[in-house]
Amino acid sequence: MKKLNKRQIIILAVAALFVLYAVYELFLAGPAAKKPQAQDGTAPVDAFVSELGAELLQQKMVGVDAYIAKNAEIEWGKNPFWEKAAYREFLGKDTVSADAAKFLYSGYVDTGRKKMAIINGWEYEAGESLDIEGYVVKHVAPSRVVIVNRKTGEELHVPIQE
Repeated sequence: MKKLNKRQIIILAVAALFVLYAVYELFLAGPAAKKPQAQDGTAPVDAFVSELGAELLQQKMVGVDAYIAKNAEIEWGKNPFWEKAAYREFLGKDTVSADAAKFLYSGYVDTGRKKMAIINGWEYEAGESLDIEGYVVKHVAPSRVVIVNRKTGEELHVPIQE
């Protein structure tokens, strides 16, 4: 075994002191010597609960707290995380018809020059025919796509499914 240098000896001495202190704390001092415990064990908890209840009853709701409590469960009129244009498009859409249920608009790609919609797993641009016969993509937007039925001329507004 090679000889230890001064630095290694100091590190080992400090580690040995920590080990000795840990042994003292664990076995000699023990947790019973530090904290006197109640006989029942529930007395401190009961005292805490009763004190907390008394303090809460003394405080009254004022101003902002009353407003928050009153409005906490009200439905939001609009989603604050949507862009203004996307929200306006969402409000303008009609209910989804049975024909629109055939289509799953799951993605939007804007490369700058062209806008593409991912419908039923395939990419389409405005003006392209869909794989379901008789339908054409008329308009592509981030929040919805407009699909036209060639036979009836009906426009279907299909919202994006996230």
